[in-house]
Amino acid sequence: MKTGSQIRLLLWKNWTLRKRQKIRFLVEIFWPVLLFIGLVWLRKANPLYQQHECHFPNKAMPSAGILPWIQGIFCNANNPCFRYPTRGESPGVVSNYNNSVLARFYVDIQDLLLNETEVQQFGRLWHEMTSFSNFMDKLRNNPSAVAGRGLKIDDILKDDEVLTAFLLRDADLSESIVYQLVNAQIRLEQFAFGVPDLQLKDIACSQALLERFIIFPSRMGLHGVRNAMCALSQQRLQRIEDILYANLDFFKIFRLMPQVLDNHSHGIDLHYWGLVLKAASEKIQVLLKRESSQELLRVISSLFQAGGPSSFTQLMSGVSSLFCGYPEGGGSRVLSFNWYEDNNYKVFLGVNGSKNHNYVYDDTTTPFCNSLMQTLESNPITKIVWNSVKPLLMGKILYTPDSPVVRKILKS
Repeated sequence: MKTGSQIRLLLWKNWTLRKRQKIRFLVEIFWPVLLFIGLVWLRKANPLYQQHECHFPNKAMPSAGILPWIQGIFCNANNPCFRYPTRGESPGVVSNYNNSVLARFYVDIQDLLLNETEVQQFGRLWHEMTSFSNFMDKLRNNPSAVAGRGLKIDDILKDDEVLTAFLLRDADLSESIVYQLVNAQIRLEQFAFGVPDLQLKDIACSQALLERFIIFPSRMGLHGVRNAMCALSQQRLQRIEDILYANLDFFKIFRLMPQVLDNHSHGIDLHYWGLVLKAASEKIQVLLKRESSQELLRVISSLFQAGGPSSFTQLMSGVSSLFCGYPEGGGSRVLSFNWYEDNNYKVFLGVNGSKNHNYVYDDTTTPFCNSLMQTLESNPITKIVWNSVKPLLMGKILYTPDSPVVRKILKS
C-alpha cells in the first residue's frame, strides 16, 4: 500500500471514530484551550517576580580586623542585594561601609584635624602635661627631691617687668642688693602646700627664714639682703611683694618648674598651646558644619531622645546608618536566607507577612517592646526563632496536674 493511501485511510479512521464519540471530540478540542486560558490567567493574576542582578556585600573574616568583621555580620543581617558591584568587590578592599555616618565623620576629622600640623602636636601637649603632673606629685609627696634647687627670680619675671626699677627707685635699694635679689632662687618645696602664714617683717629680719625660702648666690649677698630688707617697714615690704606678684610671668613658671627636678624636662608652654587650641577650635567649628557631623548629631539625638526610639525598626535603622550606610543608597531586601529554594511563595515574591498578621497588643509592656515583638512575629525569618525563644523571655510557668484547683492557685 502506498503512502498516500495509508494517510487517507488513517484520516478516515480518525474522522469516523470522533464522529461516533462526539464528547471525546469536544474534550480533545477544548481541554488544551482551557489549559492555555488558565496559564494566561495565572500570569495576569500573579506577575513575574523580577529580581535584578544581585551583588551581596562581602563579609570580612576576623583576620581583617575586629571592626570590619563585626560590620560584616551586623550590616548583612538583612541580606541586602545591590544591582551594581559593591566597593568590597574591588581587589584589596575589605569594607563596604565607607558611606556610613561614622566613616564619613572620621574622614572629615582626618581631613580637618588629624592631618593638621597644630593638631598633631597634641601628643607633645600630653607629654608636657604628664611631665608637669609627675613633678607636682613628687613636689607634694617627696619635697626633699627638689631640696636645694629652685627657680631663679629673673627667669620668671615678665619681659617688661618693673620690679627692678621699683626696687631701685621707690624702695631705695642699692644695685648690688637688687642684683642679689633678682638672681636669687625661690625654693619650691616650701610652697608645695601653699604660702606659709608668716609676717614679711619676720622673714626679712631672720637669716634662717630667708634661707628657708630663698637661695642666694653667696653668703655675703644673704647678709646684705637681710640687712637692707629688715630696715624697710611692713607696708613697704608688702608693696614689694605685690609688685613681685604683678610682674611674675606664669607662662614661664609653668614651662620652667619641671626643670628644677630634671634639666631635660619640658614644662607646659601655655603661649604655644594657646595658639594651637585656637587653631583647633576654628577647625572644630568647621567640622561641626560638615554634613557628616550634622547627620551624626541627628542620628544620635534620635537614638537618645526622651523615651528612646519609637520602634525597633527605627532603632535598627539609626544604628545601621551609623555603622553601615551603603554607598549605593541601599539595596533591595532578600527576605529569605535561601530565597531561591524557599517554599513560601510570599517570601519568594517579597510579600510582607505583617499585612495578614494580626498582632495582639500587650498592655502590660511598653510600646517599644510591642513594636519589637510585632516586627519579630511579622518576619518569616525571625518568627521561627522568636517562637522558640519567646517562652524563655516572656516567661511561662509549667505546672501539673491541669486541674481546676491548680489553675485557681496559679491565677491568684
